[in-house]
Amino acid sequence: MTTVLFAKESDCEENPGGLDLRATLVPEDVPAYLASGYDVVVQQGLGENIGFLDVQYEMAGARIEPYPSCYAGKDLVVKLKGPSATEIAQLTPGTTLFSMGHLYCFPERRKLLEEKAVRLIGMETVSEPQQLPAAYLAGIRAGARLNPDLLGEAPLVEVHPSADQDYLNGLLRAAMRFGRRPLRVTHPDQETDGPAQTGVRVVVTSAGSTLLAGNLAPVLLEEGEETEEAAKLVAEELGRPARVIGQIREVGIGGAKYGLDLYHRLHDGADPAVLVLGYGNTSMGAFEHLRAERIPFTVLGRDQTSRTELPAWLRGAGLVINGAETPGGTEYILTTEQAHTDVPRGAVVIDLIGGSPAKRSPVEPFEWTTFLTQIHFESQGRYFAGLWGWDMYYSMHDTAKEYSRRVSSVLNRTPAYAASLDTFADDYAYARQLGA
Repeated sequence: MTTVLFAKESDCEENPGGLDLRATLVPEDVPAYLASGYDVVVQQGLGENIGFLDVQYEMAGARIEPYPSCYAGKDLVVKLKGPSATEIAQLTPGTTLFSMGHLYCFPERRKLLEEKAVRLIGMETVSEPQQLPAAYLAGIRAGARLNPDLLGEAPLVEVHPSADQDYLNGLLRAAMRFGRRPLRVTHPDQETDGPAQTGVRVVVTSAGSTLLAGNLAPVLLEEGEETEEAAKLVAEELGRPARVIGQIREVGIGGAKYGLDLYHRLHDGADPAVLVLGYGNTSMGAFEHLRAERIPFTVLGRDQTSRTELPAWLRGAGLVINGAETPGGTEYILTTEQAHTDVPRGAVVIDLIGGSPAKRSPVEPFEWTTFLTQIHFESQGRYFAGLWGWDMYYSMHDTAKEYSRRVSSVLNRTPAYAASLDTFADDYAYARQLGA
C-alpha cells in the first residue's frame, strides 16, 4: 500500500510568507484515494484557512499528522508548490514528490532533491488530449470566415448578454488568427470610443454571429461549409495537449479582476480603456471577467504588438493585460522603455504569463513575477502586477477544490498507482523531472 501525504503550502521561494493557502486535497475527494488503495495522510492544518477542517478530513477517512514528522516515511508527497529546503530535509530518501517543480527557476532546490534521491513528477507538465466545448469549436468555425477584407481596419464585436462565452472565445481566437485586425469588444448599449470605426460589426448573440458591413446584406457566419482555415485551426486546437493540473481560465479571471480593482482604487472608480495582448487561453479568462463587468476592451494580436505598432495602442490605455508569450521567449513584448514612455502615468499593467530571472516574463519590468506579499509595484507612476498564480486572487477555496479534483484524476486513474508508484512514474515518464 502506498502511503501518500498531502502537504500544506509553506513559506518557500515561490510562496514568500506562506500566504498561498491552497490545498491539493479537499475532504470530499479522500474516499477516491481510499478506494484506490492508498493510505491517506493529511498534514495538520492543510485546509484550515480556506474552509476545510482537519476533522472533516478525518471523518472522510484520512489520518492527520503534524509537521515536521508528517514528511518522514511517506512513499508519495503531494504539494502544489515546491518544498522548501527545510521540508526537503524531512523527506525520506527515495520519496516520490508530485508537485509543481519549476526547477529551471530554482537550481538549489534541484540540488537538494537530488541529494535526497527524490523522484519528482512535475504537475505543471502532466497533460492529456484536449477536450473542447462544442460551442468553442462553433465559434472558431464562425470566426475563421472573418478575413482581413471582410473586417476592414477597426472592426467592432458587439456581444449581447445571451451570447455563450465559449462561443465568443472561439470566435475571437479565430478572428484574430485569420482576420489579423485589432478587435474592439463591447456591449450593444455602449459607445464605441477609440479608433475610428469603419462600420464593420460582428454581432454575437445566443443564435450565433452576424457580420454587418455598411449597406451590405448581413452575413450569418454559421452558414455554409466549414472553411479550410477553420478545419486547420480546429485540428490544431484538438491536437494540442491540455495541461491537467492548472487553472488557465482562472489565471486570466484573477489577473483581470485585480487589474480592474486596482485601477478603480487609483482613479476613484472610473473605468479604464483596456487592452488585452494576445488571445490564447489565459487571455480568454480575462475576456470573461471583463465581459462580466461590462468593460469594453480591445484585443491585440501579433501584428499590433510589434515594436512599431504597440506604442500607439499603449498611449490610450488605462489597463494593459498581457496574455501573450514571446515567440521562442527571445524578446519582450512590452519593454521597460515602452512601459515608462508609452504607457500613461496612472495606468496598470497586468502580466498573466509570469517569469523568473531564469525565464523572463514577456513584460520586461518584471524580473520576477510578483507575490502575495506585494502583488503590485509602482515604477515612474505606472503600476505593475504579475502574481505567481493569479488563480489565488480568483478564490483560494474554489481553486483548491478544482486542484483536488484534478490531482485525484491523475493519482486515481488506476488502482495500480496505489500498488506501485513505479507504475505511476512510468506512465508519466514525460513529466518526470528527477529520479528514475
